[in-house]
Order: sequence, then C-alpha cells, then structure tokens
Amino acid sequence: METFNIPIAVGNLDGTRFVEMDAEVGTRATYTVVPGSTLAELGVETADMARFELADGTVVEYPVGYAKVRLGGKEVRAMVVFAPEGTLPAVGATTLEMGHLAPDPVEKRLVRVNGYLSWGFTYRPVRSTTAANP
Repeated sequence: METFNIPIAVGNLDGTRFVEMDAEVGTRATYTVVPGSTLAELGVETADMARFELADGTVVEYPVGYAKVRLGGKEVRAMVVFAPEGTLPAVGATTLEMGHLAPDPVEKRLVRVNGYLSWGFTYRPVRSTTAANP
C-alpha cells in the first residue's frame, strides 16, 4: 500500500503536554511509533516490553506505553512504541481503528469509517429466570 504523511499530536495521558509531528500512515505498523526520547519528554511511561517484526524479518523488542494521539479530528488513547532515535513517526493500525479512521491512499487523507460488531451478535433482551418472573 502507498503511504502518506499527516500531522498528528502525541501527548501524555492527562492531556497537559502535546508535541506535533508528521507521521506516516499506511498499514505496516500495528501501533503508533514515536521516538522514545519524545515520549519520555512528554512524561509517557513505559508499560511493557513488546516484540515486533521489522520489514526485513528481524525481530526486535521495544518498550511500549500509552499516550493520547490527536489525528483526523479525533483524540484517542493509544498504545505507542518507544522507538530508537532517528525513527520516523508512524500511525499504527490500532490507533486508526480506535478513532474509526482509515487511510484513503488516493486522496492521501484519513476518512471516517464504521466500527464492526460482526461476530454474529443479535440483540436479545435478557430474560429473567427467577421463579417470581418466569
């Protein structure tokens, strides 16, 4: 898929500090990727270590945490990767999904999309099984 860049803002969870940056949009990253030093300066804390497979097949391990991400007119709480210095920021697929957004590679913009609840769910009222209300 062709990629393109958009302006985003990444901030700490309490929303008191944000940094604006251009980030690549595509389908190659699961989580939003930001240089670790930027996240640390914002006060974003690491929550875990996660393994990732790079485009060349190399498996690496990076810290991850949670941050607020503003993009496409939305603000979402997203998992972010503390990437090495020099890494270009990228918007992850999960961040897009949480904002009900998808890339439009032709117009090079984000578009709003519906979320899916398609596992066969059909609404049925809960029925009481007590003796007083059979």
